[in-house]
Amino acid sequence: MKNIIINLLLFFLFIVSCKGQDKDRNNNVETLIYYANCTGEYSTGEKLTEKNKTWSLNKSDVDRIMNLSNRITENEWHFSYSVTPCNIDFKGYFYKGRKWDLQINGGSYISLHDGKKTILLGCASPECHQYFLKPVESMEEEKLHSNMPENNTKNGFKTYTIALNKNNKEGVLSVKNNGDNYTLELKIDDNIYFNKKFTCDFIKIETNTKNKQNFNLILGYSDQYKKIFKKVVMPVFYKNDDLFIEKIFVTTLGNSAKTGKEEWTKKEIRKKILLKQINLDEF
Repeated sequence: MKNIIINLLLFFLFIVSCKGQDKDRNNNVETLIYYANCTGEYSTGEKLTEKNKTWSLNKSDVDRIMNLSNRITENEWHFSYSVTPCNIDFKGYFYKGRKWDLQINGGSYISLHDGKKTILLGCASPECHQYFLKPVESMEEEKLHSNMPENNTKNGFKTYTIALNKNNKEGVLSVKNNGDNYTLELKIDDNIYFNKKFTCDFIKIETNTKNKQNFNLILGYSDQYKKIFKKVVMPVFYKNDDLFIEKIFVTTLGNSAKTGKEEWTKKEIRKKILLKQINLDEF
């Protein structure tokens, strides 16, 4: 009888020990930290901070982000989400019954890849702010829509170095403020490959892009009170020694037919055309 009791006691201690070890393993999984990889700089010229460089998430954070996030369109992504040079990569995450590789950008969005396609999720809830470097931008609240931004050219002229292909070919993109319009020019090895004037109230170049485009060309239009009423975003690609676009994203401020109040409307136009041939009056 004594032997039976001793054996039962030893078996009970063994079970408790195993459960404790399993709990320790689970805790180790939960506390695994994923650190950001930051490359390049913000397209706005904003410098990387220590907060950017040390940004990290654990598995519980990632699970919470995925629960808070919703599918977004490319249009929403272009207009409402900032692109940061910092990403956290997570391989083999199970989402809605499928395995995905995640790339979580500090700008509150997630790219999911399964080897065949890519989908985008946005984390727009106020609860998301604690997990990211930049919150989702509100079209209604952006300073851009209420006042003219500061001129992004120094002395009326600014240049950008653009990566053109995988062979490290680079070009110099310049923006010149002519007063009533802007000149956009691309030089490669001191040879002019592109030169076009754009009539608008401000022009901005984003070189830190989200997809395979070489840069984003952003044009803004204002009224007599310097209040922005239209913004045009064109992802620009370089191929065969020329610049071309495939889509145009336009946001316009106007009065809603339903409410009578001012609202921003968004429109995505699919148009594959050389940039030098684009006529923005059509849009």
